[in-house]
Amino acid sequence: MKLTRAGALYIALTLLLGFAAVNTGNNLLYLLVSALLGFMAISGLLGQQNLQRLEVRFFPANELYAATASAVEVELLNRRKWLPAFLICVETDSTAAQFPVLAATVKQRRKISLTLPLRGYQSLPTVRITSRFPINFFVRSRHLQLEQQVLVFPRPLAGDLPAGATESRQNRQEDLAQMGADGGLRSIDNYREGDPLKSIHWKHSARHEDYKVKRLHRLGAPSLLLDFAELPGSVEEKLSRCTYLINHHARQQQAIGLRLPERSFSPAIGSAHRHKLLTELALYDRH
Repeated sequence: MKLTRAGALYIALTLLLGFAAVNTGNNLLYLLVSALLGFMAISGLLGQQNLQRLEVRFFPANELYAATASAVEVELLNRRKWLPAFLICVETDSTAAQFPVLAATVKQRRKISLTLPLRGYQSLPTVRITSRFPINFFVRSRHLQLEQQVLVFPRPLAGDLPAGATESRQNRQEDLAQMGADGGLRSIDNYREGDPLKSIHWKHSARHEDYKVKRLHRLGAPSLLLDFAELPGSVEEKLSRCTYLINHHARQQQAIGLRLPERSFSPAIGSAHRHKLLTELALYDRH
């Protein structure tokens, strides 16, 4: 519990009136001091009750990176059956989320920023629930140790591809299972708004009432095979550079593979494959 400036003034005023009542023997001052002390006691009981039976849970983003701020949803649940909660603040070491009013049996979510320093499976930090209710005299608080664990990927570190990481396009004549404009014929389909005119199949269109267009495969871009040993820097820097390169080239729809000292993964595409590679980097030497 922390005393606020308004609370300090209130206590000072109460003590001053108390001394005046003792020195003068004025019954009215005694009554006034009693009322002030009673109001303080009631506010203390209400403030303490306001923090009871509250439950906090975090919903991290799909991807968390070490030493990088990420948006996380924090959920506050009021487990009381009748009484609402007022002026609740959920705090971590670096950020806070405000819940002005939370009705009984209701839960609400707010977004906060969360930074975890290390990779791998990490426990979420201890959170602190605070409130100034009912009067801004005291800031009461509770500490909660969350039992949630999250997977944290290495911090991305920009860098160039090592020599020999790219396979030639001619050596890898694979069509990705995605539509594009430079591969083989995938299908003949009806024209849709936005399709380029050069994709119209005029011979098929002449035999139908609607225009027909050619849907092509996307010819595979050069695949990448990242070799952990060829990257510069310490072990953590190598992991960070791999993380950056995987994310960067995955956005270019390139097939990506990874060669670690004890394991190897062939080049492939897709979010599941990318997540698998990042997980291997996050848990490197921590299995």
